[in-house]
Amino acid sequence: MSPGLRIGWIVGPDPVIERLSDIKMQTDYESSSLSQYVVDKWLADGIYEDYLKQIREQLKFRRGFTIQILTEYFSELATWNIPKGGFYIWLRLQPNISIRKLFYAALQEGILINPGSIYDKNDQDHLRLSFSFASMEDLEKGLIRLSEMIKNL
Repeated sequence: MSPGLRIGWIVGPDPVIERLSDIKMQTDYESSSLSQYVVDKWLADGIYEDYLKQIREQLKFRRGFTIQILTEYFSELATWNIPKGGFYIWLRLQPNISIRKLFYAALQEGILINPGSIYDKNDQDHLRLSFSFASMEDLEKGLIRLSEMIKNL
């Protein structure tokens, strides 16, 4: 829901939950009862479901927007699959493209890319593109510029 809330849930048998609740009260003085109350109301009143629906719609739109840009600017440079969910699209760059050189060239222009090798040391072919964080304008500008850099490598 929100990274700053620092609230989690656990499900289990009543005796286990009671014991864990007791331990939590004895050891955790930083949890906000107000935050917990707000989240409880948010969940109970269905606001969270509405929030999820809105986020899913936004992510689907952003994914489609990103796919359009990729289709226009990356068709000859890379391949990709359309994800069914999530925040990322994995690009498989053509074999003659050095991701290492691309990483440093992009970094000099203020574009941070995530090479596949961050996630798998043997992956030298992929980039993980996030379509969820940047503004639509920055996403478009960054991808277009990235395609230009790839063509010039």
